[in-house]
Amino acid sequence: MTQQIVTDPTARHVLLVLAGYAGQDGRGAHPTAARMARDTGLHERTVRAKLMVLEAEDLIRRDRELAAYLERRGVPKAICYDLVLDAPVQPGAPAAIVAGVTQSMDLAA
Repeated sequence: MTQQIVTDPTARHVLLVLAGYAGQDGRGAHPTAARMARDTGLHERTVRAKLMVLEAEDLIRRDRELAAYLERRGVPKAICYDLVLDAPVQPGAPAAIVAGVTQSMDLAA
């Protein structure tokens, strides 16, 4: 919750909800866009757009290996994300904020 890298409130909301689906290490989040839309209260297109923004900013990355594994197990068109917990510091941002990114992603704890 203390991260300051994502300043767009909608993208931040999508990131925090996505973090709830990730493991302790920030990996393996694979909710559908429809599920994320229900969880966030946003339109599915908005969720997809914000996921693309987060991916473009290198705050999340697609995990193609996990997606392939899930598809072999019967999950059609799985899209899996890993949170980038070691995101670079914005110029002038205190190091404690970046440390907060790692800590804030663990919503399940």
